[in-house]
Amino acid sequence: MNPALWIAPVTGALIGWFTNYLAVKMLFRPHEPVTIPLIGWTVQGVIPKRKKEIASSLGQVIAKELVSAEELAGQLSRAIQHEQLLELAAAQASAGVVKALPNLVPDPVKALIGNLVANLLQHQGPELVRQVSSQALTAMKENLDIAQLVEDKVNQMDWRQLEQLILRVSSRELKHIEVLGGVIGFLIGLVQLVVVHFTR
Repeated sequence: MNPALWIAPVTGALIGWFTNYLAVKMLFRPHEPVTIPLIGWTVQGVIPKRKKEIASSLGQVIAKELVSAEELAGQLSRAIQHEQLLELAAAQASAGVVKALPNLVPDPVKALIGNLVANLLQHQGPELVRQVSSQALTAMKENLDIAQLVEDKVNQMDWRQLEQLILRVSSRELKHIEVLGGVIGFLIGLVQLVVVHFTR
């Protein structure tokens, strides 16, 4: 077969690959608006240009589809070790009371008072800890805006951070898009070759 016949498929593959490569790059670049001389068109990467819209949409999707304030509060509630928290609070309170007592108080009396405080907290504390935890989690559910938190975080990122984040997550898929452009271009060139061959 004449090697010249492969010019159309190879050219199609190169054009298809380069077109998709350029399209992927233009998702991120240029970071700032650039005006093309003579024609006056302003060009900017899709993601930098629509950063605020993307941040808002991403926040809404995460809050509605992935994790809500209620789910996060529930997870925190299960993660809280009430017994350990109570033991730590009792020990801290006992030590604080002993330290606050004047030096005139004998050490055995200080130790006794400290133990009384610790025992009191350990007996009365569980209900108090549950109440405080419940109130804190309720307040978190009411006041935590996950969508706004994500939106603010994305908006605080500069272009390079955002680009690196997206590439870290989807670099393989973007490479597949580039390669697919080359494959489709090659197939189109091959079809043209067949059509030309049978219409001679």
